[in-house]
Amino acid sequence: MLGFFLIASTAAHAATAYRVTIIRNDGFKRPPLVGHVIADDENRRLIYDNQDEPFAEDVMMSTDGGKTVTALNTRLRTWFALVDQPAGLSPWMHVEIKDVKVSVAEEPSEAIAGYPVRKFVIHASYTTREDHSGTKVNRVHTMTEIIWTTDKLDGSLSFPIPRVTIGVGVVDAELRRKTASISGFLLRDVKTISRAYEGGAPSLEMMTTDVDDIRTVASPPATQFVKPPGYINQPPIIGAPGK
Repeated sequence: MLGFFLIASTAAHAATAYRVTIIRNDGFKRPPLVGHVIADDENRRLIYDNQDEPFAEDVMMSTDGGKTVTALNTRLRTWFALVDQPAGLSPWMHVEIKDVKVSVAEEPSEAIAGYPVRKFVIHASYTTREDHSGTKVNRVHTMTEIIWTTDKLDGSLSFPIPRVTIGVGVVDAELRRKTASISGFLLRDVKTISRAYEGGAPSLEMMTTDVDDIRTVASPPATQFVKPPGYINQPPIIGAPGK
């Protein structure tokens, strides 16, 4: 009986750790961004080894399973609440959005790192009619995102919570609806976005996220999942941190 209690007690105080590697191809030369995640019950923490953007976060933490996230910039000793940031359209530009199309398909796939996986292929596209100082032009936006998940690991351990977005409200709403059934723990994500003005060459952005080195570790102290004292609340803007 004592042996059983010790085993149960050890299991109850175990956490899951894994590595996340992000590679971006967007015209800028930068090394892969490597982070380490630890998930313990509802607590989550991610630490980047090599965050090279001076005003971006290098630590993310949550105490509610990733529903809300506190980001830290440990070099500047600032913190901010992490929220989804729209991308792709300038807020000061008047645009008409049309021809929205979204599709999701599941395809067969080989295992990843020994885990059986489900592979989801997501396509989204839309056209903007943009007004540039009185001249109206069309621009076509397309996104292909391929996601591999495994049901052998708890999907809630993924951190930050995976979201499929392109940065435009009406398109993202359709993406949320059609990807709601995707389940499992995310092992790989490859996202490619193309934008092209009518008759022009496309600009391409690609981001690959890989998760590996998944293992069980001892639970860290609860203090590792909360904001340290002495940090200033300052969103990541270009310029000196506020006081």
